[in-house]
Amino acid sequence: MESSATFAFSQSRFVMRHSVLSALLLISIALSSCVPDECKDVTCLNGGVCDAGMCLCTTGYAGVNCDTEQRQAFVGNYTVTENCNLGDFNYEISINANSEIVTEIVLHNLGDFDFDIIGIVNGTSVMFTEQSGTGSTINGTGTLTNGVLTIDYTLVTTGGQTLTCSLTASMIE
Repeated sequence: MESSATFAFSQSRFVMRHSVLSALLLISIALSSCVPDECKDVTCLNGGVCDAGMCLCTTGYAGVNCDTEQRQAFVGNYTVTENCNLGDFNYEISINANSEIVTEIVLHNLGDFDFDIIGIVNGTSVMFTEQSGTGSTINGTGTLTNGVLTIDYTLVTTGGQTLTCSLTASMIE
């Protein structure tokens, strides 16, 4: 009889241990399902993705919900003060965003030359890779801070003359 009592006691301990493990598993599942979804009420636009309650925006977009094209900050008309290795100049430029590519701007009249160049926007920076306009080639970089655009560029004319210029452009209200 003692062996059957020992068996019953061992079986009872096994059932109790199994019950405790099952209860711990259920509690663990219940607690993990109570973690709130931080992205539940977050809407990310223009291909943005929510992570930990915040939108991670695709290239070319910014803002809490990725609803702002970064290039739009550059769009407008500017008065320019420019210093080049050939002298100082004042003129106006215009920038628009009529490209289908969300990171591109079109800058008209850089260097007071009547042609368009394409700039690639990344946040508040812009880059003009080597491109031609009326036979000249141009490249440079710039930044936009509080409506003031600064650009350093190099222009090589068809005659081989090189202009290195720095400009400050203020947006015309």
